[in-house]
Amino acid sequence: MTTTLYYFTGTGNSLKIAKDLRDELEDCELKSIIKVMENDKIIETSDKIGFVFPLHYYGLPKVVYDFAEEIILDESEYLFAVVTKAGEWKGVPLILLEKILRAKSKSLDAGFFVNMPNNYILDMDSHSEKEQKELFEKATRQVKDTAKAIKENMKNIDLDLTKKNRLEKVNLTFHKGVHDSDKSFYVEETCNSCDICKKVCPVDNIVIVDGKPQWQHKCLQCLACLNYCPENAIQFGNKTLGRARYHHPEITIKDLELQKQ
Repeated sequence: MTTTLYYFTGTGNSLKIAKDLRDELEDCELKSIIKVMENDKIIETSDKIGFVFPLHYYGLPKVVYDFAEEIILDESEYLFAVVTKAGEWKGVPLILLEKILRAKSKSLDAGFFVNMPNNYILDMDSHSEKEQKELFEKATRQVKDTAKAIKENMKNIDLDLTKKNRLEKVNLTFHKGVHDSDKSFYVEETCNSCDICKKVCPVDNIVIVDGKPQWQHKCLQCLACLNYCPENAIQFGNKTLGRARYHHPEITIKDLELQKQ
């Protein structure tokens, strides 16, 4: 049985989980959602398909939503999602994904959540190094359990789509304005013109003008630019002032460049 894992990552949590999951599964291929979205058609023939992505605004990242609408899954038999998140909120990513799949006469067989350190520092501080280590250790165990469930074709969800959930509207409203949310980014004088922000942006939303980043209003609010800046020179309004940055320590700048190449 062949498996393809489609991933989207901002600061590395979802890519780390996708890589570890690939290593646990047999005959498994890792593909970037950002990269395949450049294709005219996305036709998948693997027996099992996994979507690996971070929780965005209680639901799906916009690019994952768009990807799920585009992909053709006629030949795939087992579909699952692995959602990375920080905190207790699970939101509605599985419900949103299921609605898209049912429109294709498909259905989500399983869903898994993996807690990782917080990178969305617009709302709250990131975890301490000690807390990060504990989350990484727990995530390693969760990946092994998830891989076992996938190998066994476990079905662990039965979603009732008749009930209305206000968080669906919250997520879809977020999608409508997310591209222009980059108007709140600005760069401080400590910027050293290293271009890392441009390199890690998954959608090439940053151009460098006179050595400084300028955002082009196709943002996904993944916060890669902000969290990978070595000088902490990128801010988002006043929400990120004085807050520690976070990106997964094993995911490199090159890893993020490869997501879009």
